[in-house]
Amino acid sequence: MKCGIQILAATLLGGTAMFAITQAQAQTQTQTQTVADNSSTEPEEVIVTATKRATTVQKTPLSIAAITGDDLQDRGINSLAELAQGTPGVSLKSEGPSQTEIEMRGMTSSGGNSATVGFYLDDVPLTGPGNAQNGHPIIDPDLYDLNRVEMLRGPQGTLFGSGSMGGTVRLITNQPDPTGFESSAEVMASGTDGGDGFNHKENAMVNIPLADNLAVRVVGTESYTSGWIDRIVIAPGDFPQATPIAPPGAGSSALGVDGIERGAVQDAPIASQYPGSNANSIYALRASALWQPLANLSITPSFFYETSRQNGPSAYDSISNGTSIPSFGEAHYQPFDQPEALKDRITVYALTVNYSFTDFDATSSTGYFSRVSSQDQEAAEAFNNPSTAITCFTTCATYPATSPYPGFYGGNGVGTGPQNGLEVDPTKQWSEELRLTSTGDGPLTWVAGLYYSDYSSEWNFNGQTPDFATFADLGTFAPATTSNWFVAKEPSYMAQYAVFVDATYAVTDALKVDLGLRGNRFVYRFSSCISGWGSALGATAPSCTGIVPVDSSSFTPKLNISYTFPSGVMVYANAAEGFRPGGANPIYPTCGPSWGATYQAMGYGTACTGGKFPSTYKPDSVWSYEAGEKAKPFDWLTLDSSIYFEQWRKIQLEAYPADWALNINGNYAQIYGTDVDVSADLGAGFGLQFGAGYLHESLSGGPHWILPPVHRLPDVAPESGSIALTYNKELTATYTLTARIDNSYTGERYSLGFPYTNETTTDSGVYLPMRAYDLTNIRVGIQSSAGWTAALFVDNLFNEHAELESMFTENLPTTPFNRIETNQPLTGGIDISYSF
Repeated sequence: MKCGIQILAATLLGGTAMFAITQAQAQTQTQTQTVADNSSTEPEEVIVTATKRATTVQKTPLSIAAITGDDLQDRGINSLAELAQGTPGVSLKSEGPSQTEIEMRGMTSSGGNSATVGFYLDDVPLTGPGNAQNGHPIIDPDLYDLNRVEMLRGPQGTLFGSGSMGGTVRLITNQPDPTGFESSAEVMASGTDGGDGFNHKENAMVNIPLADNLAVRVVGTESYTSGWIDRIVIAPGDFPQATPIAPPGAGSSALGVDGIERGAVQDAPIASQYPGSNANSIYALRASALWQPLANLSITPSFFYETSRQNGPSAYDSISNGTSIPSFGEAHYQPFDQPEALKDRITVYALTVNYSFTDFDATSSTGYFSRVSSQDQEAAEAFNNPSTAITCFTTCATYPATSPYPGFYGGNGVGTGPQNGLEVDPTKQWSEELRLTSTGDGPLTWVAGLYYSDYSSEWNFNGQTPDFATFADLGTFAPATTSNWFVAKEPSYMAQYAVFVDATYAVTDALKVDLGLRGNRFVYRFSSCISGWGSALGATAPSCTGIVPVDSSSFTPKLNISYTFPSGVMVYANAAEGFRPGGANPIYPTCGPSWGATYQAMGYGTACTGGKFPSTYKPDSVWSYEAGEKAKPFDWLTLDSSIYFEQWRKIQLEAYPADWALNINGNYAQIYGTDVDVSADLGAGFGLQFGAGYLHESLSGGPHWILPPVHRLPDVAPESGSIALTYNKELTATYTLTARIDNSYTGERYSLGFPYTNETTTDSGVYLPMRAYDLTNIRVGIQSSAGWTAALFVDNLFNEHAELESMFTENLPTTPFNRIETNQPLTGGIDISYSF
């Protein structure tokens, strides 16, 4: 962390010094004429469509990070998660491929049924699952043959709807080109420190003109990444029991004291060891066609398919016998041989039709996607830990029993056996947007449209315990009578109807005023049915809600005023509102030793007196106020910066009474911060890119919010930044040397955990600090005018083992340890591409 802060501080000082010398350098350049360096790294003007019309980043009065497809390839960025890690003001939590959730400017998505950041593939919104345990993860498509990626910071609700109250991410693909044949291919090969095998990736693209007005473009990807987490299975009967063990006769006063220290798993005999247990593979196909039957009519159908499989999560056990990992290596220990595969499959169909009238364009964007995510989960160690208090009742009249515990695994050879769960999250959505966009050159430009979406998502969980008789039914505290410990089905449905308009009027050539308004109507339906001996009321009393309607409406305005000085410097002020609809919760009891205690701790009243946990939660909204500037004082320098303040009202929060998820409304959160982006051509072939973000947030969670630290939002890094130094040098008329070194920094965040101290007091979990980290990458290559490029690269040069998040599944980690999601260790390889 200290190293990352020093890098950011040094770069800020360097940026300040750069401005001090700009005038002198400009004067020198006018006095001394030299031959232009054909290896110039002058900042590129990137075309974006953030306002539903084509402009450049520098002419768009919004905070935007835009990266071209060529830049993505030059930097060796293969996934959206990699890109987000190096983008200021953007934070993420990730359990692996297609399991990434993105937040912007502190707007965490940890509560509610909707994300706070919109995600688009061209014009198709790809909404994440509504009730998945790991949040609202988006797909992580390969970024090969993209035109650009746009990251729009701040509320974008006027043009992009309710899922964009914190910002929007747009992946814009290259379109088919009828003017000529084009193709390209890329092969990457690498090895990872501690990895079990060989990483490889193959990309290919072909663009085929079929007629003067017809073309198709096809892109394919196959990749395999070897894992670096060892899954270690301890020999049967030898998995060490958690300690300490309460003395005989201690009674209920020992509840929660036992099992707080993990046994010496690293010293136990091993039955099986699976290196690289988190290896993953991805297969993807993207195809599109462009047909122009008339000069003013274009029809573009497209198709995208991706499937991924990860053999296990990229998570290690945080503690082995009281000692923090990674001193024992990145590993996960199990008492039984149970893989935890994660699978994801998505299919996207889209049709875009554009007709150009005399004064405006009419565009219809129709999209449909179907996605299924699944994850195998195991938690035998958690279920056999004395602190969970769910075993031993078959032979014990009181808790705890005389050691050794008959219901636990241990030296006596008696155990509860394996425990497993399968989570399946199917999601699908139809969407249609019909918009009109002005094309005239007058002072007034406008966009107006209608939007409709039909979204459904389902959370399914099937938890099984083959040796169920050794467990206690949580409803009766008698021995369980079914292998179903937790079976859940939670479907949700949302229809969204919207009308929007956005108009910009040029008062003068320099002064522009933009007004926008979006009206939304949400129709939401939710139901939940949970059963099994481990459910809230036990196996004999399923907890079912029936269909719960939660409808809402919103009007989200936007005002943007910009002024461009004669020097080209633009300043702007923006005020915009974002909105998320409300939703519903499952049914939880308010009685019993666990539920009653957490019900009272959360301030809902006295247990067992007829009160209830909230069955629904309200919409939340945010007002964002931003001021910024965009400057290009010299051809070789661009400087964009902004400051902002966000007032987040009725904030949706996810609480965990008795460790079960419950969405509630807090009072508010306040966030203020700044973003800075600098790009410079330093001359002699050198280029510099720098970005930094800082925010301060404060949460008022209300009387029912008890997860400490109660004033902090989870998964939000206050500091983030990146810096890159590039070099281009023409060696001959054919070959050019390219080099790049970059560093990205992410500050400390908080992630959900369940240490025993909270389990025995509020029984609701706690947010644990994840240490700050910075990642350094280096890349050197040769570009040929014949169309090929070859580069050597090292990612994570200093082999940083970052703490991305504390892993959470329905099968909770046992209280002596958490499982920490981490990044790929040091990886080196070669990247070869060819275009023809």
